[in-house]
Amino acid sequence: MANQALHPSRTKYLALLKQTTGIEFALVPEAEPQLEHKAIRTTNAGDQIYIKNPESNLLQRGHKREQILLSRQQNNLEQIFSLALEYVNQDAQFERLDLDWLMKFTEFAKSSFSSTKQELWAKILAVELSQVGTFSFRSLKTLSEISSNEAMTFYRSVSLACRIGEEKGAKILTGIYKKPTLMSIFSGSNRMVINLNKFGLSYPQLMTLGELGLLYTQEIESAPYSFNDKIQLNYHGQSIGMTIQQKEVIFTYYKFTQTGYELSKLVASDKDNNYLKTLISDFRGLVDFQSEVNVKS
Repeated sequence: MANQALHPSRTKYLALLKQTTGIEFALVPEAEPQLEHKAIRTTNAGDQIYIKNPESNLLQRGHKREQILLSRQQNNLEQIFSLALEYVNQDAQFERLDLDWLMKFTEFAKSSFSSTKQELWAKILAVELSQVGTFSFRSLKTLSEISSNEAMTFYRSVSLACRIGEEKGAKILTGIYKKPTLMSIFSGSNRMVINLNKFGLSYPQLMTLGELGLLYTQEIESAPYSFNDKIQLNYHGQSIGMTIQQKEVIFTYYKFTQTGYELSKLVASDKDNNYLKTLISDFRGLVDFQSEVNVKS
């Protein structure tokens, strides 16, 4: 009998196909009586694969698959729009909302099946209603293309993100050094480098974020800071005073793109205290930190 005594993985695979595409196969082992209609494929083991309900033609089966997809997309949108009610506030500016933006939003959001991404879409809609123009079409497109694993990598990157001074945007500090002079060339390197891999963000993951358009893949250097310059490091709501201790001090970092920065505002990611401790420890000598820095876990 078709599909009897199938390996569990094959049974699950056939069930997944039926649920997501409407395609139903019957798998008949070679040694068993075959079905009357023509098989569409023979496996390497000699088993025959048949289409169930062969009385429906390809076009009819295609329409069934489209109806299943349409139904699932409609459910996605209903979940997203209902979630957005949790975030819409009295500042919403409905009269200013760009309908072209809303249509693009709907088109991109409808294919997000995970609850995590659906919540992000809901937050985007609520924020856009309050602050029209916050999220670009590019940001919507990027979110529609990102996988769940890639989203987790992005969350990790946001946990390491900071700002220096009043600058807009966000960056991940990776190191610091004093610009070399002729005399210092012979005294060895004074470059301090933070290994981001220790904090859950490997180099391949950084490149993946770059390919997604969330992060610039080239490590960037700041303009040199002068001795006794005072700047603020803003890290997840904590403002940390820093005083430069030598001449020509340069920070290195990875910078979030505009798209990455826009989407980072949606991520409720806790700061990484171990990363902050390492940063403070490694940067000392070139930077003096205010004594009351909170690095409690």
